[in-house]
Amino acid sequence: MSKTRRMTAAPTWVMVALAGLLLTGCGSASPGVAVKVGDEQISTRHVDQVTSHYCTAVGELESAVPMGFVRQYVVQLLTLRSQASQIADDYGVEPGSTYYNDVAQRQATAETQPEEVRDDYVELASTSAYAQDILDQVGRIILEEQGVADPTAEQTTQAGIDVFNQWPNTHDLEIDPRFGLRNVDGVLSPVDTNTSVAVGETAKSGMATEPDPAFAETLPVSHRCG
Repeated sequence: MSKTRRMTAAPTWVMVALAGLLLTGCGSASPGVAVKVGDEQISTRHVDQVTSHYCTAVGELESAVPMGFVRQYVVQLLTLRSQASQIADDYGVEPGSTYYNDVAQRQATAETQPEEVRDDYVELASTSAYAQDILDQVGRIILEEQGVADPTAEQTTQAGIDVFNQWPNTHDLEIDPRFGLRNVDGVLSPVDTNTSVAVGETAKSGMATEPDPAFAETLPVSHRCG
């Protein structure tokens, strides 16, 4: 998988879970808040900081990516991690060795990066492993309660996904529309949520829902990753 692809995609089950998470997220977050996930608020400032640190940590990409797309990716993973953490509290579970092994690998990778970006990089890069660990543990709890003996890995994962997808029914979820994320046909997708009208090719390129490396190269260094 190319580095550019890695910046703009997440594992399939992560996208499914995120789709369910944002299914009822129709409101807008308060000023200065990027996402409100249940009891937690993720500030726009924090999103900007993590985005900058992550871009620094991953280094040179095969092709430049507009910073807006990296920011969307960061918002997706920060939202997922917050949800997974709150579900873990609800079910009284903690991440296990699989997650901590992933963290150790991320930390080894980050050793060559500036110290100030390492923690944010490791936390973001290990989010999929964290959520998968919590999801599987919760799935096993659900199946045990249902009397399912010796469930398959697929059954366990699906039971966990169902919990993640149902979670927004009883918890608040609000996302600032500036991040251009919305549930579309069951998949959390980048879409144009900007109420302004783009005029000219440059403006239209900036509002595209897929990264355009050629357009990214025309942006100031502070507005692109790679």
